[in-house]
Amino acid sequence: MPVHNRLKVLIAISLFCLTCNLAISQVNKHGIHHQKVDSNLMELNSRISDSILRESEIKDTTIPVMVNKIESYSLSLNRAENFFDRRFDTSGILKSITDLERRLIYFHNLLIKNEKPLNLRNLNTATVILNESGEKLEDWEHSLATYITQLNSIHERIRNVNHDSSLLNDSIDIILHGQMKAAHERSLALDSLLHITTVKIYTLRNRVSINYLLLKDLQSEIADREQGIRQGIWNREDAPLFESRATDYDSTLWQLIQDTLGRSLRVIRIFMTTTWDTRTINLVIWLLFMIWFLFTLQVVRKKINKEDIFKNLTFLNKSAILASLLLLVTYGPFLYDSAPAVYIHSNEIFRLLFLSILLNSYFTRPGKIIWLLISIIWIGFGIDDLLLDAAYGERWGLLIFSVALSGVSIFLLRKNTIIFKSLEESGTRNWVIRISLIQICISILANLTGRLTLSKLLAFSAINSLVFAMTLQVCCTILIDAVYTQTEVYHNRFFAFLNFVDLKNKLRKVLWVVAIGAWMLSILRNLILYDKVSSILLYFINKPRSIGSITFSFTSGVLFILIIWISSVLSQFVNFFFNESQNPGPFKKTRLGSIALLVRVGIWTAGFLIAAAAAGIPINKITILIGALGVGIGFGLQNLVNNLVSGIIIAFERPIQIGDTIEISGKTGIVQEIGVRSSQISNGEGANIIIPNGDLLSQQLINWTLHNRNKRVKVNISVPYKSDFRMARDLIMDEINKNSKIMRDPKPAVTVDTFANTMVNFEIKFWVPDMSEVGDIRNELMLNILESFSKKEIPIT
Repeated sequence: MPVHNRLKVLIAISLFCLTCNLAISQVNKHGIHHQKVDSNLMELNSRISDSILRESEIKDTTIPVMVNKIESYSLSLNRAENFFDRRFDTSGILKSITDLERRLIYFHNLLIKNEKPLNLRNLNTATVILNESGEKLEDWEHSLATYITQLNSIHERIRNVNHDSSLLNDSIDIILHGQMKAAHERSLALDSLLHITTVKIYTLRNRVSINYLLLKDLQSEIADREQGIRQGIWNREDAPLFESRATDYDSTLWQLIQDTLGRSLRVIRIFMTTTWDTRTINLVIWLLFMIWFLFTLQVVRKKINKEDIFKNLTFLNKSAILASLLLLVTYGPFLYDSAPAVYIHSNEIFRLLFLSILLNSYFTRPGKIIWLLISIIWIGFGIDDLLLDAAYGERWGLLIFSVALSGVSIFLLRKNTIIFKSLEESGTRNWVIRISLIQICISILANLTGRLTLSKLLAFSAINSLVFAMTLQVCCTILIDAVYTQTEVYHNRFFAFLNFVDLKNKLRKVLWVVAIGAWMLSILRNLILYDKVSSILLYFINKPRSIGSITFSFTSGVLFILIIWISSVLSQFVNFFFNESQNPGPFKKTRLGSIALLVRVGIWTAGFLIAAAAAGIPINKITILIGALGVGIGFGLQNLVNNLVSGIIIAFERPIQIGDTIEISGKTGIVQEIGVRSSQISNGEGANIIIPNGDLLSQQLINWTLHNRNKRVKVNISVPYKSDFRMARDLIMDEINKNSKIMRDPKPAVTVDTFANTMVNFEIKFWVPDMSEVGDIRNELMLNILESFSKKEIPIT
């Protein structure tokens, strides 16, 4: 390029930059402070300058640079197109948000425009539905925010292509120019699509945000009203029952029931559509239980002793499907954080039905009548609990059912009527009846004095306490039946040690702890005290406390005790499963005792460490504690620690094992149990001897079965001098060889021991493979020898 052309280009660029700088300076000079120098303008100036230079002078490196740039831009545009092809489907949100908006408007009108104050059941239903709606809105907000972040990233890529003016350079090769132009046109189309999508997504996000704010306002309003009702629950709401009139109420009882059914169906439909995930979990758990029950029962029916097995079952043999359904409707609702009362009562109706079918064959005649009355009362209180308003007939019906329940409770307490036949009565029966009786008596007084909300809460809680306690007892029995059936299906090494009576006693304790917790939780929920009690308990156990320089909370102690208790339960189950007393061959040697000891020690150690970690106890504090214990050990716990350590050494070295025949301190017996502190041996007289583990290591111990159970037996026989000694010896050897229970290696021997005054003493020595059979083998051999000598007329003296 000629020099004067280059000078022209440089002068043009300089003039352009100078003009831009003067314009910017002029704007600043006139005081426009809110506008800053646009970085995009500077970038555009740079690109224009670059474009002018490229138009003026296309070097050899220009083509490769543009080819690389087009490839990079094409990749970015392809990614952008793929992103829009997988566009975010908002149809589901748009369809659901319309129903959600109608729901929020309905509750808004119900709260704001309703002239009558809503009762606690109305507010509870609204809270449950609004909570589910809030979870949906939060999920939508998160999804839309994530998608907007992706849109911003795509926008940066498209913007880089749009603002690159070099793509419009006409001085480059025609083919390359066509590709540059195509990339630019694609970026324009994608930019238009991006704009439309962004407007659509932001509009939807704003709509979600507005509904979320409305929902929060409604939740706050409902919470305030619920708090007001709870605080005034002891206040009188209506006139005393005997002073009230039917004209004091806007609706009749039948109108209220019809209105309640309509609203209940709507609430259930809304709740079912928003809680499919939790309900799916419940159904999966139910299917697993049902398959387990059906499979084990099917296997048991093929066994020869199936009648004996079914005799030990209580409910599982009645119907495995009903048993699994009862577990579902009993424990399933606890998986919901909060559920409307109509859904809970629907579950309870099925629970009452399944329970009645399973218990029907066990009811006595008076028991059937009492159960029928309890069922009718429960249904009456359940319907009354759902009513959204008060009615004159409702109050009298509540009184009649309450008096009936109090009469049933008093009858059960005073007469001690036997309700069930061939079914074990619970030891907590009278306590449950007394608690229900107290609640129903307070409910009657509340109804008579015009405190209707309190009366309804206590009435339903009273009847539900009775029914739910019985349900939990049946559920515990079903689980025990299932575990027992499982032990009969698989007679392997693990289940061979199980004993049904011991299993029922041990498993029942754990199940009853869970049942008592579920029963107390149910009462708190029925009396709407769960939130208040839980908040008080959480505050009490989480409140930081200090003793000197140590800061702690009761949460740490609760966690520590809970984990230690779980470790104790697991340790007991391990000890139970490996208990050789349940083995059909308890005198057989086994290593399971040592394994059980190691497993128990491991569980206790792991439990203590996990409990310390969960409770937040620092390791240095544990070290101090161990050091303090060391001082105590040095003074008074030497023997205890010695026995504990000796037990661990025995578990590892195994100088004795369960089934060994040992002799120590003049005591001989068979090892029955190797414990952490002591071991037990059983002598031949039926007594169990407790021996500290320290003595087993410190004293001289004879283990007759350390390597095997072989035992040498010695028998003495005397014959007079007039007898044929060689014939007598041969007869003895013949009888030994005939006995298959006598070992051939080492070889048995018959020798002359001594010459007495009137007879010759023979000593017979032989080995038996199992020392537990020594008595039988010795007795059989001596009888055979006596019979053989008698035939040959050889006397024995």
